[in-house]
Amino acid sequence: MTKKETFRLYAGRIGFFLAGGLLVFAVMSFTVVNTAKKQNVQLTKTLDTSRYEAGRLLADAKAQYENKNYIEAKESLTALFENQPGSQEAIEGKDLMVTVESAVKVANAKWEAAMPGIKQKWGANLASEIRAKSDAERAKLEASMDDTINKEWEKAKDKIRENWEKES
Repeated sequence: MTKKETFRLYAGRIGFFLAGGLLVFAVMSFTVVNTAKKQNVQLTKTLDTSRYEAGRLLADAKAQYENKNYIEAKESLTALFENQPGSQEAIEGKDLMVTVESAVKVANAKWEAAMPGIKQKWGANLASEIRAKSDAERAKLEASMDDTINKEWEKAKDKIRENWEKES
């Protein structure tokens, strides 16, 4: 066998080996990828079902209402109405939504009534903090006043003397 024939033989074998490997890779990829996609779809459905389960959403909304997290309770109830509109929990959730909305109105009314007093107290506290800070800065400035005057005097002494001599 000549070198050329040996080279062709090895090249053919390598080519067939690569083609076979590529074929095995393609078949494995398609089967594994298709299986993974199917599992992904199934897991997504399961997750959506558990995430938007009517009983869980209603229980979450009730717990949030009891903790006075009215915004979160409304969000949970809205998710319940969107994802499980015909369920028994959705009917019960509508009653809870009315209760949540009335609690929000009561809380807002209490806030509006209390806000002027709270604002006045907060403003007084802030003013005292600002005054204390200002007083501390003023005390610091006055403590170093003599040093500052002496430094400035040294800088301006010659010019002041000139002006004094002109005037005298």
